[in-house]
Amino acid sequence: MPVVCFVTLSRSDYASMRPVALAAMNEPALQVRLIAGGSHCLERHGRTIEQIRRDGLPVHHIAEFLNESDDSPSELAAAYGRATVEFVRIFTAQAPDLIFVIGDRWEMLAVVSAASMLQIPVVHHSGGDITQGSSDNQTRYVLTTLAHLHLVALPAHRERLLHMGEEAWRVTTTGEPALAALADYAVAVPDVHQRLGLARDEDFVLATFHPTSFDEATPERQVSVFLQGLNQVQQPIILTAPNPDASSELFLEHFKAYVAEHPNVRLFESLGSQLYYAAMAKAKFMLGNSSSGLWESASFRLPVVNIGSRQQGRVHGSNVVNCNLDAAAITQAIAEVTHPEFRVRLTGDNPYVRPDTVKLILQCLTTPYNRATLLAKRFIDPLTLL
Repeated sequence: MPVVCFVTLSRSDYASMRPVALAAMNEPALQVRLIAGGSHCLERHGRTIEQIRRDGLPVHHIAEFLNESDDSPSELAAAYGRATVEFVRIFTAQAPDLIFVIGDRWEMLAVVSAASMLQIPVVHHSGGDITQGSSDNQTRYVLTTLAHLHLVALPAHRERLLHMGEEAWRVTTTGEPALAALADYAVAVPDVHQRLGLARDEDFVLATFHPTSFDEATPERQVSVFLQGLNQVQQPIILTAPNPDASSELFLEHFKAYVAEHPNVRLFESLGSQLYYAAMAKAKFMLGNSSSGLWESASFRLPVVNIGSRQQGRVHGSNVVNCNLDAAAITQAIAEVTHPEFRVRLTGDNPYVRPDTVKLILQCLTTPYNRATLLAKRFIDPLTLL
């Protein structure tokens, strides 16, 4: 029975990992080992490792390598080194047959680097996507290069990996696993308004805004313009903390100062997957630059104002209105998504949804592979195919 290590290091990858991990725990052909760490261990991000346990997933190892208060580039670089050492230790002790990772965040580079040096095959989900404004874009393609089996959300993502030189048998289109249980999440929290501190059936807006790596605007300018956009919202705002990237502490400080002066805004370190999706199902619209605004939102027929370049190039549904990092542009986009006719014409169609997503991923993890064949990646030169 193969031993598969599932690794989750942030709330973003956990949203996609959760339905797969829960299904894998009940798969008799797999022996699952869950490793959690990174921002899951940080108090300023809600210590979400406790949510993982409440979800019924046993945590076999905890990987702590992030500093609670320092998110400077030099500290994150040092954390990358600590994480690599920690995962070498964990993988040496566990001796897994496969390592399963999801996403495009820098923390996963440490996981995959350690696995590569130890010659442990890696299964990676989320390759082939595009987010031009974020360093995640570069990280994603490095993860693809180091991984041995690729699970992708869309057929176009598969084509990109083939053009990168990956062998066709290694790449499978599965859809996005975070969407596998959205309907269940939405009905699992009947008291969503109460838990958000709102009156029953009160309209509210959901907002999430992360630092953008390659924006010409400074981090101070980015967060300032975003908060100017919030000034245009009359309803209560549910604001969630940014990811643990460089400048996230600066963003959080600005968020806290803004909340102190605006009683209609409530700041949450983390809502957890269930409450977050339940909030998406009830929100009037969504504002910010989160991937959830492009992936999950369409399934809820939720209008989204996507701000700036962080998600540039990513496929999305007709529910998303893109705008520049500019207060006037944000105001115009809010007016568009709040027009009565906008939501009426949304169908709920989501390009990332497949009914068999989790099944396809489990098939990949349970298929017997020759280890030597997996590890010996061949480069298929696209020039020879012309």
